[in-house]
Amino acid sequence: MIETVSFPELTIIGCMVEASGDELPAAVAAAWERVFAADVGTAAYAAVSLPDESGLHRRLVGFMAAKASEIPNGMARLDLDAGRYLRTAQGGPQAAIAEGFARLHAHAAANGLTLSGIALDFGHRPGQQDGRHELHLALAPQLPALG
Repeated sequence: MIETVSFPELTIIGCMVEASGDELPAAVAAAWERVFAADVGTAAYAAVSLPDESGLHRRLVGFMAAKASEIPNGMARLDLDAGRYLRTAQGGPQAAIAEGFARLHAHAAANGLTLSGIALDFGHRPGQQDGRHELHLALAPQLPALG
């Protein structure tokens, strides 16, 4: 099932990854190892895909935090504005996450929805490759129609 949800402003602290497509999986896996090793005392882990820049894929892998949270050494903070997202859940092996995002992209295209280029993946856990993930694609802000 795909639904549209609204999120308040979100803050994610973690490790930024910028890599080519071939290097991305290994770079993201290494970043998750650093995040989990930081032992920040949370279970609210998140991966944020950002629009590509200079031909490189960009991901921030980390954890949800309060805006005033201290940023651990070697990590960065990302603040996302409040907004609307398409959401679906994907269970099973981690490789199936791409299928869930493909369904969200197809739904947006079929319904004429414009995406912002930001994707969220909640469900990563230390020591667990597979399981349930909640996937989101941010909708581009839409101006109200003048009547």
